[in-house]
Amino acid sequence: MVDVVKTILFKKEAVYGTDAVPTAAANAALTRNFQRTPVQTDTLERNLDVPSRGRSPTGSTNARSAFSYELELAGSGAAGTAPAWMEHLEACGMAAPTLVAGQSASLRFAAAGAALSSATAYHWRGNQQAISLGARGTYGFNFTAGAYPFLSLSFVGMLPTGQPVVEAAPAAPDFSRWRAPLEVNTANTDFTLDGYAAKLQSLTGEIGAQPAIRNLVGENYVQRGNHALTGQMVIKAPSVAERNYFATLRAGAEISCELIHGTAAGNIIELVMGFLQILAIEEQEDGDDLMYTISYGANVRAGQDDIIWRAK
Repeated sequence: MVDVVKTILFKKEAVYGTDAVPTAAANAALTRNFQRTPVQTDTLERNLDVPSRGRSPTGSTNARSAFSYELELAGSGAAGTAPAWMEHLEACGMAAPTLVAGQSASLRFAAAGAALSSATAYHWRGNQQAISLGARGTYGFNFTAGAYPFLSLSFVGMLPTGQPVVEAAPAAPDFSRWRAPLEVNTANTDFTLDGYAAKLQSLTGEIGAQPAIRNLVGENYVQRGNHALTGQMVIKAPSVAERNYFATLRAGAEISCELIHGTAAGNIIELVMGFLQILAIEEQEDGDDLMYTISYGANVRAGQDDIIWRAK
């Protein structure tokens, strides 16, 4: 019988695909809804001509692991120090955070042509341990009023040499790097869309990368690929005199979107999408209020500025 207790250790690799040896004391991740497939393969068809009906044997190829989880969004506790979740986003194509001592840690996507980060993940269900090397992934985010904000991450990794799953009890994880989040609400959260303080019900987004294993003769790695950030926000419909987002949609204009969550230094999260395009607006009613569901895309202009995270 295997317990369903889940443990994951996650550490940035210094050399791609080389075990970074994460430890429970320094690299434990405080996750929600962790799921994994320790071994995935693709079918290698043989298509044999045999004098019988039925299935012919096949082979397997492109062996890899896959895992996903959620992380709550909160600061590090000290302005100018990167929160633990930023290391996970580095393995999703983002560059290392830019630190300003005592002020902020900023994160944006790595420039085209720049080497991308990767991670080693040790993960357990009960005492069944699996290892993912060279892991790269994609992510989404969710800020919903009356709930805690969080990231949703999914990764593909290479398998280690030897057995992909072994019996090995995890050490007790240290979660001291992970701070408690704050509820998304009026007291904790400010939101503007094109400079207007829209009444926000939810803001969600998906990076849209498609990480995949690449097994070539002489080179094996996880290809993270490109991304195209899209998402939705639900706001209370303003009067047309206050803000006409239908005119913005029709013009195809690029506008700014900014969310600041938290009030105390060390636990403030800022999300900026400076070149957002409204793609569609749907109307609905909620509690006798007219609401807009706005579908959007976040464009890039210069310096990988489609999305910028700051912890302050």
